[in-house]
Amino acid sequence: MTESDLNFTFPPDWIVRKFDATGAYRSVSGHGLKGVDFLCLVGADEVYLIEVKNFYRRGKRQLAVRRDPQALADHVGRKFADTRRLVAIVLRAMQRRWHVRMLLFYYSLHRRPRPGSHYWFWAEAARRLAVPDHVHCVLWLETPEGGEHYETATANGLRQWLQEGNRLTIAERGRTGGLPIRVRAAT
Repeated sequence: MTESDLNFTFPPDWIVRKFDATGAYRSVSGHGLKGVDFLCLVGADEVYLIEVKNFYRRGKRQLAVRRDPQALADHVGRKFADTRRLVAIVLRAMQRRWHVRMLLFYYSLHRRPRPGSHYWFWAEAARRLAVPDHVHCVLWLETPEGGEHYETATANGLRQWLQEGNRLTIAERGRTGGLPIRVRAAT
C-alpha cells in the first residue's frame, strides 16, 4: 500500500485497511473528523492505528515543512482520537439495519477472522479499540532533520492524546521500533 510516497508492506496475517480510502470513512468524513492512514487488525485482539508523515522533499517544487513537535503531536493525536470516534460512528450506522445486526450477532457467536467482510472489519475494530491495552498508536515519521529531541518532544505531546494503556511507537524506515512492516520509497 502506498502513502506519502512510501510503499508499505504489511505481514500477510495482518488485516489492513487504508482508512481514508474506505467507503465507511468517506461516508462520515467532512464533519471535522480526520482519520489515520492505516487501520490494522493483528492477531486475535490487537489493533494498530498508523499515521504516516513524510517530510522529505518529493519534488522540485514541493516544500516539506516540518511542524514543531507539539503542533505535530496535536495534529496526529487528534487523528488517533478521531479514528476511535469514527469507528464507533460507522458501527452505530451499520447497526441501524436489522440484517447487519443479525450478521454481527452471528459473527460474535462464531468468532473467527472474516477479512473479506466489511461489516466484520468495522465491528472487530470497534471491539478492539474498546480495550485500551489492545491499541497501538504508530507515527511513521520520515524526516531529514531528525534528532532524538524532536522525536521525544513529539512522543511526549502525543501521549496527552492517548488513552491510558495505549502503546505508542514512533518509527521510520531505518528504525521500525520492532514493527514487522517493510517500507521503501515509492518509485
